Amino acid sequence: MRGVPSLRALCGFAACAACAAGAPFAVSGGARARSGNERAGVLIPSSPREVLPLEGHTIHSTNWSGYAVISKRHRITAVTGSFVAPKVTGTAPFGFAATWMGVGGYNTRDLIQAGTAEDSNSGGLYGKQYFAWYELLPAGERQLHKCIGDPKCRVRPGNRISVAVREVGGNRWMISMTNSGHWHWSKSVSYSSSRSSAEWILEAPSIGSAQTNLAPVGTVHFGPTSRYTAAGAGHVIAGGHPVKIILTHEAKPSALAPDGQSFNDCAYRRSACPRP
Repeated sequence: MRGVPSLRALCGFAACAACAAGAPFAVSGGARARSGNERAGVLIPSSPREVLPLEGHTIHSTNWSGYAVISKRHRITAVTGSFVAPKVTGTAPFGFAATWMGVGGYNTRDLIQAGTAEDSNSGGLYGKQYFAWYELLPAGERQLHKCIGDPKCRVRPGNRISVAVREVGGNRWMISMTNSGHWHWSKSVSYSSSRSSAEWILEAPSIGSAQTNLAPVGTVHFGPTSRYTAAGAGHVIAGGHPVKIILTHEAKPSALAPDGQSFNDCAYRRSACPRP
């Protein structure tokens, strides 16, 4: 994804024209089926030459905002977390957001992840969209279906979402997601992971090969649980001397709360992002 053309200068009409020309945005049951066109991806540093730190630093990115914990010996076998599905607060700037937890992708090309999408009004074509998904890079994103409690796996702003990605043996992983009080979903997948990092991220995903703007989602609340497993032991984010990631000019995470696993991530906030 490095060096892709940017949609930051193509907002509004041009972006919508691109959607109409080649991106099948089909609306079904209040959720949009993206058919792999819009996708979350690996970290893209703001400077292509930047050497990514392994712990205790702050870096800038063109697509991620949040926290990552890195395992030097590639021993991460699980990540869990919860967040409140954010509400898109307006239609300007036109954009997309993905809120997720994952394993890999900080300084590797592999990434297994799951979360929700929050998209702003695409030029009046379809309105705001919210839905749940998972993705195994380099394969495209898959929207959730057939959830227990709600076959359409609907997501609404304010819903409490919990995500777990766990290795269960060999290259077998279990991905599960719960929308508290509404539905539950899980799936066993085969995936060869580097087991190199765990992340809790608010992202501006890409569409096709182009980087989007982040949707105006206000303040996203991560927690109260944000944990990972490395070498068989469980830890909160703070226990891994995490790297703090800022989405340049668009989003920044707060400091971690005293519990070491809760934080806020603020979109388009000029002042510091307050911690929970």
